[in-house]
Parts: sequence; structure tokens; C-alpha cells
Amino acid sequence: MAEQEVPKDTTSKKPRPGIRKSAFWKNLIYDNLRTTQQQHLSHGRLDLHSMLIYPDKIRHFYSDHEVHPSRLIDNQNYARWAIEEALREYQPETNFQVTGSISKGKSVTVGQRIAKAIRADAQQEIDAEDPNGVKETDYEVIQDVGAVAEAIISASPNCLGPPIEACASYLRMKKCGEYGRKKLTVWKSPLFPQLDGQDGRKGFLDNQITAIVWIMSRFLGQLPALKIKNKELWDEAQKRYVQRPETPAEIEHRKKLRGPKYHGGILADSMGLGKTLTTVACLDILASQRLNASIENGKSKYRPMLILTPNSTVAAQWVEEIEQLSSQRGIHRIIISGSGAEKKPHQTRVHCLSCDEFNFDWPSSLNYVWDEDNFEAARAVFVMSIDTWSGRTCMTTENKSGGKEWKSSFTEKGRKFSVVVVDEAYKIRHSATRNWKSVALLERQFTLLVTATPCMNVMSDLLGPARLLWQGAENYLKKTPGKWDEIARRFPTLEDLRGLEHVQPWKDLQLAAGRPAMLALLLYRHRSSASLDIRQIRDFLSHFESLAILRRAPSSHLYMDWKKTERVPLEGLLPKVDNFTVNIQSDHALEEAYQTVHIGLLIEYLRTAKNWKRKGGKSSDLTSVLTIHRQFQLASASLDVHRLDNLLERNGFGAKAEHVYTMRKANVNFTHLAPFLLEPGDPEPEVALDYIKLAVRKSPVLRYILHHVKENLLNRGTNGKIKKLLITEASPILAYYYELVLQFLLIHCRTLHAGLKNTERRELIASFNDDSDHSCQILIQMYTVGFAGSNLHKNCSQVLVASQAHSLPVQWQAVHRVIRVGQESDVQVYRLKVNNSYHSFRESRQVEKILPELATRARGPLNRVFVQLLNLFQFEVDDAWKRPEALELVESMNLLTDPVVEEEDEMPAPKRIKLEDGTTEETEAANEELIPSSEKSPTTTLGKRKREDSEPATLLSTASFFKKYPWGFLAMQRRERYYKQFMSYQGKIKSSFCHKKNNLRRLLSYGGPHNNATRRKWSVEDLDNVAVLERAMELTLRIRLGANNIEMLPLPQIDFSLVPKEKLADLAKLMRVAKTTDQDIEAAREKLGQRAQQKARSKEMERNCVREIKEEMDLDKIDEMLNKDITSGETEGTRKRRKQEEAAEAWLKTQSLDNDGGNDVDFEGEEHLDDDDGLAEVASIHGLFDYDEDPGEHFEEQDGNSDNGSNATSTRPITQSLPNATGDLSDADVLDQISVGINADPNETPPNREEMYKRRLALLNF
Repeated sequence: MAEQEVPKDTTSKKPRPGIRKSAFWKNLIYDNLRTTQQQHLSHGRLDLHSMLIYPDKIRHFYSDHEVHPSRLIDNQNYARWAIEEALREYQPETNFQVTGSISKGKSVTVGQRIAKAIRADAQQEIDAEDPNGVKETDYEVIQDVGAVAEAIISASPNCLGPPIEACASYLRMKKCGEYGRKKLTVWKSPLFPQLDGQDGRKGFLDNQITAIVWIMSRFLGQLPALKIKNKELWDEAQKRYVQRPETPAEIEHRKKLRGPKYHGGILADSMGLGKTLTTVACLDILASQRLNASIENGKSKYRPMLILTPNSTVAAQWVEEIEQLSSQRGIHRIIISGSGAEKKPHQTRVHCLSCDEFNFDWPSSLNYVWDEDNFEAARAVFVMSIDTWSGRTCMTTENKSGGKEWKSSFTEKGRKFSVVVVDEAYKIRHSATRNWKSVALLERQFTLLVTATPCMNVMSDLLGPARLLWQGAENYLKKTPGKWDEIARRFPTLEDLRGLEHVQPWKDLQLAAGRPAMLALLLYRHRSSASLDIRQIRDFLSHFESLAILRRAPSSHLYMDWKKTERVPLEGLLPKVDNFTVNIQSDHALEEAYQTVHIGLLIEYLRTAKNWKRKGGKSSDLTSVLTIHRQFQLASASLDVHRLDNLLERNGFGAKAEHVYTMRKANVNFTHLAPFLLEPGDPEPEVALDYIKLAVRKSPVLRYILHHVKENLLNRGTNGKIKKLLITEASPILAYYYELVLQFLLIHCRTLHAGLKNTERRELIASFNDDSDHSCQILIQMYTVGFAGSNLHKNCSQVLVASQAHSLPVQWQAVHRVIRVGQESDVQVYRLKVNNSYHSFRESRQVEKILPELATRARGPLNRVFVQLLNLFQFEVDDAWKRPEALELVESMNLLTDPVVEEEDEMPAPKRIKLEDGTTEETEAANEELIPSSEKSPTTTLGKRKREDSEPATLLSTASFFKKYPWGFLAMQRRERYYKQFMSYQGKIKSSFCHKKNNLRRLLSYGGPHNNATRRKWSVEDLDNVAVLERAMELTLRIRLGANNIEMLPLPQIDFSLVPKEKLADLAKLMRVAKTTDQDIEAAREKLGQRAQQKARSKEMERNCVREIKEEMDLDKIDEMLNKDITSGETEGTRKRRKQEEAAEAWLKTQSLDNDGGNDVDFEGEEHLDDDDGLAEVASIHGLFDYDEDPGEHFEEQDGNSDNGSNATSTRPITQSLPNATGDLSDADVLDQISVGINADPNETPPNREEMYKRRLALLNF
């Protein structure tokens, strides 16, 4: 065999062109990336022995190291040496600061009140029933701060389940063993003969038995006595099982365990806590006890059950679990169908249907399944992927008005179900999708949604599941008109839900909190995470959480008994998890290069937003916001990959998901990719080390990955086993880049990507879970590829979060692949973050999305936990006040990076901004509208003027915004207000604005009075201030993430201290006219919905009627609209917008958007929709100013719509009267009522000038 050379630049003698369209690059793309190469992988490592045949050339290429893909120790020695040499030249400038000890050694006192907030709702009624219970002062528990943070984020004090002892009594449980390092109890019961914890069989854990009872209480309301059907209890004479009578204690337990008859619920336990086993056990007991039979006209109706899974792989896992865990007396028939579905030899209860049998030719042997008089029907369960189910059963027909009408083939045939379970229920969070409608159109008695992330992205994600759950409850209430009428009478508005606090938790009146019309009103008021009122979320949504959701984390605590005398932690269920943030500091040259690229992207970003605004969102010649965000993401991780993306794009190829797939199919390795990384004048790599140096040259994230691999993987542990690493990544090209580099280093690395077939995916997961020398050592998990069913914990306990997901719940789901029951090692999670990069902005957006959901936890006694956290970390505020730069900032009130000279033709015209808690910021520019012309002075004149020759140059500063009210500079306010304030500044100020100073200012605002002369001591009452509540929740997230700080950024801005002044001048020009933050764009997207996104992806998806809801509508009208929306294709309002949306969608098709923004196709062909992708962004902006809606609903007016003909934002009114001269209200109360400008209530009619002037005078007098 002839020797092959390592691929090189075949035209290297000619000068290599830069990033432009060139025949040079096109030829190289064809030769290296498109043409199928010879496969040179062996055991997942690059094997160049087939290319460099001669031993001396191999030794030379690997710098005299003995390597071979089959020799693990030699390979690891070489990799360790090569990584150290490659990173040496970037030290000490490049450093990695690992933070994660923010809460180390800190603890909080969890007293009785706090513990009461963490226990189950069913327990709360005992306070009234048992006056002799333990008093609040009887005990206190010291709990680690990290565990408390985990409990708050991953669980909810509103929904933690009933006490263990009562549930064990009801289910006839007995202790049969212990589990985990905390020796938690393992239970067994004669009701579940397959689960006795013996001989390798599973048993029940505390959280699982409480979950079973909670689900049954939400299904049935009053719990019936259960019957044990053992042979020993069979009475041949009576032909029945003879049961022993219940004891008084058992009767009392069963009575107290009752709940509101909701006919459904959301099982939202943290990932890894055994939700599948819980659900199978629950279905089994319902079937064996005939509790899933419906009583109609005094006669029992028996119907099968249905389990819908996210994909066929997970469906197969459910079938295995049912086979192993359920009893023959319960589930006796499992019916499967769909792509990849097959019956295995040992599966005696499984029947596999072909597509034709499922749709048309139903087998006669299964006719009993639809015989409602046959009790065997209730013991059958269907298991299918939801995409297969919806594709086969859900269809549209044209109605008389020409619109689409949705129907279910099963409902049309009269086929009904007793229980419908949806696993990974995030797939039905949008009611406009076929998947959602395929469930909503089914006639069913009970609905159980299983997901660890009820809110995948924004709070509105709850509405789709809530509507599905309500269908059963609504049918029940309509059959009992008295209850329905009482709910309608007592709870006609959101505010009336406060009355539920005085209603016993088990009463059906609690069902009022689950009424979708009520939730729709709440979400109508605040259609996006940017505009959500945290206080309203805390006050109202928590009632829905208590009713509908069971949510526990490994750090949660349950109670053993009703008297609360013994707390049972769940910490021992899952391994200990340490969370770290790695702050990566780039060397000076890379930092300078990155700042130059970032400012170019930011300029493009602002031009895009400006063009959308100027043309009403109809631009078709600029890149979408998503694509720019993608480029930000690539550049922050690797300037070389960012350059590669641009180069390939300009030469007819690309670096998006479809192009990565092409390269994979062509067997591209790093030697094929390396020539594209070379810049003009770069020498070609000669040896392997040259390639590694090239790979890390401008890739800070890769530098840390290799550093971590060298320090933690390339050595044998005490047990001599290979060490594993999981890397999570959002971008396909970055994942591919890391994979190729690691393979080049002779490390077995693979990516779990969308192009894998089912069998390939299973084989890869099995290899990663194996501990043999040639098994997969590093696995890269894509966020956009469904990870349901991917348990990766058997040999891996290290995770690197290489890039942030669009939301924290998605990110945590990926990480939890290694945090499962059965993990034997402590887990370390390292979140990578490049300093002064796009990563800080992404982190800021993640936090802002999850804050509203966390607000539901901030109720009642649990507020004391937040207060303790505030006081525990008040030292950060005190230390900040001691820093010289803090004192200088307070003195100057200047938030700019450098002095900025005012332009000759521009005078500052800042606006008057209402702050969160007792302050306004205004300048003379804002005052002019409010001051009579006779009182005006020349200094208050607005507009442009030319500076006189004798006048000295004026330095701009933000201090002028606060000169009237300097105390406003340090007023506490929520994030949204800081962003609005920033956007009101001049362009010159915005372009030189220092967000680092602004974050310091925010931290200082939490200090004590008189410049922190007295240390502030927080109290529960302070949490009524949203700014304080935000601080408490951010502290919780910082502890969870292992982060020293979380920045506050309205735009993807960074420090541009190394950027040429010409670029800064270009940025200033665009900043001058910038009117929207990234939060505004996302708010508009969420407000206008995702219809264009959905329709562009699937022609079958419908429009969402929620946007048609108006606040003045009564609940009955909203209910009517929501129910009609299940089958109706369009509403009147959506029909009006059809032409505008079709134009937007036509434009969308012309855009080349990257799949890695969330459109990455899963292994079974499903699409995982990412709420952050550009289709939704563009669709929202396209409709932002065109739709025929009340202009007051838009976050800013159209061009030319303001009273003075400018683009200024309209002023809006207060909603209450001002205080009288005696000062009935506090400073915060007064200023909170003055809603002027961009911070005001968008639903009010703007006041006239005279009214505005009166309000201003009232404020000044106060």
C-alpha cells in the first residue's frame, strides 16, 4: 500500500487568501470536506498509521512518542505531553479561575415555620385538626446553604407531597432494606409483588410512595380502601379475597390523604428520582384495583390506558419497566406500535401493531380493548412515541368557513381512555402543536404529565399543560353544578384566588386555581418573562402549583408523620453534586482580537434592530437576530471556528448542522479541517503538536477542556478504570471541532448528535457507560438532541458545560444525565465562562427567564430562608462599599468607561425614568414638557445647537440624570428598570456605558442608609420589594451555579477598552438611535406568539388563540375561546393577520438559519423546537408594529405616532392617587405610583400635559 501524506494545503506555494470568496477555498472545500475520505478512526481515536506507514515518520509526527490507538497508556502519555506543550505559550496570561465555594461552610437555620413551608399541602390541614402538635419553637434544623438553594430551585415548597408514614400505611408498605449513603428506607408492599427489594429487584423509596398517593389523591379525591389479592386471602366459598378490616389509624390516614378531585397532575420530581417507576406503579394499582373504571349512569366503563413518550427509544424503556415492575393482576397487555417498535422474546405481555393494524385493520384478538363492558380493557396500556401517535390519530379537515378543524381518529371512532400519561411533557407545552391537540382531543378520565421541567423556557409554558389537566376537572365540575357555581361565584378574578389560603387543601374549591381562563389572564397581563410581575406570580401562580404539581429535589425534606416530629431528607437518593464556574481569562492578543470581532457583531446586531424598526420589521436583506446570536456564541468560544464559519459560508458551504453532517459522512478528521484555520502567512503544521497548537490558538474554551482532560482524565484512578467526561454543547460545529481535536489527541471522543440512528445511539450510550479501555471516554451531548432516556451515570461523574443552553432547565436536564439513582461517585459540574465575552450576556438572559418561576417559591414562611440568604451574603455589599472605586462611583455618579466629549450638534436629552423603589431620574430635558413656558430658562431648552467657539468642550456623564435627585442613583430597582434606564441614555453614553460600574451600583444599592454607615439587616417585609426579592433569588441561583456573580446586561455588550476609536465611533452612532434591548425583542416574540415559527416548521400547526384574550373579558368567555381553540383552526383576530404572517414566513424561507439554534433533528426524526431560535425572533419583529392592536400594548410606539411627531415613547398614567401632604405612603409608595415614560403601565390611557404637570408638582412637594 502506498504511503499517504497528512492532508495539506495543495496550493501552499501561492499566497493563501483571506476570508473571501475564492476558487482556492472552493477547491479545498471540495477536496477536504465534501469528498469522502478514507476512515482513519480506530477505537474512536484518529489512527494515522494507515497514512504514515513507516515507523520513523510516525515517530517524527508524534515527536518521538510511541503511540498507537490500541495502546491506551502510551496514548494518554502523549496527550498529556502535547496538551501541556500547546498551552505553555499562553501562560501565565491565560488562566482559569474556578469558583464554586460561594456557599462553602455556610448554613441557614430551618425552623419550624420554614419546615412547614417545605412540607406537603396535605399536611397543612393538620394544624387545625391537631392542636397538640409540635409547636413552632420546638426545634430548628441547620441545613447547608447549597442544599437549600437546590431545594428552592429544583423543588417547590408549595408541592412536596404527603407524609411518608401515612402513605406507607395506605399502600400497606413495610421496610425491606436501606439505600444510599444516608441509609434511606426501601419499602415493599403486597400490592406490588414485583417490587420487594430482594434478589436484585427494585423497591420503593420515600419520594416514590408519597408520589403514588399524591397522584391517586389528585385523580380520585377521596381515597378508597385498597384490596390485597394474595392467594392466602382467597375464600373459595365466597369466591372473593377476604380483607382484614382497617384499623382506626389507617382510616384516619386515608381520610387525611384526600385531595381535590383534579383528575390529573404534573409529576415534576427532579431528574433521576424515579418518576418512571412511580408512574408504572400508579397505573398498576389503578388497574388491579379497578380504580380507572368510570362510573356512568351507575354502570362501570372500562377503558385502556395510554403512555406517550418523547421518542421510540424511551417508549422501549417504558415497556421494559412495565414488564419488570407491574403485576399480571394490574397491567396484563402492553400494546406498542411505531417506527422501531418490536416485541422481544421475553416480553410475554407485549403485542406489536403494524401501522395498518393500528389505523385500519384492528386485530380481532384485541377487540376487547374497546369493549367498555369488559374489565380486561382497563388492564391494557398503549405505549407509543407522541410524534407517532399524533401523526396517526390527529388530522385536520376543512370546515364550512374554509378554516381548518382538528379531529382525532380515535375520538371519531368512539375510542376512549381511562388514563393518559405524557412523559417528558415539555413536548405538549404549546397548544398550537399537533402533539398537544392529539392529547386534548382524546376523551379520557385522568391525565398525568411527567416532566422535571414544567417551565422549559418561560412561564407561559404552563398554560398548555394546565389546559389539558383542566379538561377532566371541568367535566367533573359540570356534573356537579353546585360546586361549579360556587367556584364561579367566589373566584371571578385573579385577586380572589387569595381566598384559597383559607380553604382546606383537600376541598374541590382548590380547583379554581387550575382554571385555564384564570391562568390565561395572568399570562395576558405579562406575556413575557421580561414583563412578568414577580409579586403577582408569587401571589397567584403558587396556588396552581399547590394544586397541580408535585416537585421534589434530592435536597428536599419530607415529613415522616402528621405531627412533623421527624424530617426525612432525600439527599441520600442522588450523589453529592459540586457546582463550579470556570472563569477563563484570555491572553492579551486573543482578548484584543475578540473585542474587535465582538464589536463588529454588536454593530451588525444594532443595524438589524434599527432596520426592523425603521421598516416596520419588513427587512429582508439583513441577517436575523438569531444568526447574530449564533455568531456571538461561536466567537466567544473560538475565533478560529467563527472565522471558519464565515469562510465556508462565503464559499458555498457552511458550518451549520447540515454541513457538519456532510463532513461526518465524508469522514473528515482534524488534518482535513486544519488548512482552513491557517491565516495568510501562517506556516503549515508539520507534526502533531503543531496541529494542537493551531487548534487552541484562538479557542479559549478548548484550552480549558484540554487542561481539564489533562488534569482529570489522563491517568488511571485507584481502581485502574478509565475515567469518563460528559461535555454539554449547544453548537454542532463547536461540538464537532472539539470532537476532532480530542480524537486527534488519541482520546476516544464521540458526539451524541442528530445524525445517529437508534441503534447507533444505543451503542454509543452503552460504550460510554462501559469501563473497558476502548470504550468512549468523552461524550459530547448536544442540547438540541433529545436526551430523554440517556442515562450516563454508570461510569461518569464529571461534566463540563462548554456553552450555555437557551434556558437553565434545559441545561440542567443535560447535566442530570449523570446525576441519577445508582450513581456511586460524587459529581462535579464545571460551567465554562470566558471573561468579558458573550457568555455573561447569555448567563444574564438565563437568569432573567427563570426568576418568575422561582418567585412562586417566595411565599409564607419560606421567605425566612430568603432573608437568611440575604443577611448571610450582606458581607458582599459591605465589602463593595469599602472599595475605592465604589466611593468614587457614588461621588461622581458617572457610569461611563472613559470621559466622553459631547458632540457639537447634540445636547443631552435624557428622559424621566420612574425607578422601582422610591426614585425617579430626570433631567431638564424631561422637565420641559411639565414646566409652563413662562417658567422655562435657557438651560432647559431642548434640541440641537452649535457650541460657541468660546465654550469649552463638555464631558458627558450620567451624573446629569441624577442631579435633581441624587438619592435616586442608589435606589433599589429591579433588572427591567435598569435596562429601560440604560436605553434612555444618549447614544454616546450608551456606547461608552460601563455595565461593570452599573452592576457595582446595583450591589451598592443594597447597602444600609447614609452610604452604608449602618449595616442593613433584612427582614421578611423587605421581600415585598421586587428588587430585594430578585437579589435573594439571584443568590440562590449563584449558589446553584457556583458563580461569584451574575451580571445584568440589556445588550450583548462587553468592555471595549482594546478596540480602535473608529469602531467605537461607529457603535456610538448606532447606540444613539437604539430603542430596544434584547429583552424587548424577546418580549415581543413571546407576546406575538410563535405562530410563524410553528407554521414555518410544520404546515399542520395552528395559531394560538391566547393572544386574542383581553383583560376585560370574563372567565366564561375565555373558557369558551380556549375550548373552541382545541378543534378550531383560526379565530377572527388571527385571520386578520394571515396575510402579514404569510409575508413574514415567505421571507423567513429565504434566510439561511442554523439548525443548532434549536432545529436540530432528533434521532427519530422529531424536531426539538428551541424557543430562542431566529424564526420566532424574526416573526415577532415582522409583526411588531403592523398588527392591528392597541398601540398601548406595544413596548414602544411606531415612528411618528407620538404627540410631538418624534419617536419618543408615550407617557402613561399612575393607577392610584398621590399621597396627601401628611405623607400616608412611603417614598417607594409615592414614586411607585408615578408611572411616566417607558416604565409605565402599558394598558392605561396617557394623561394630558396639565395632569402630568400636577403630578410632577406633587412629587416635588413630597
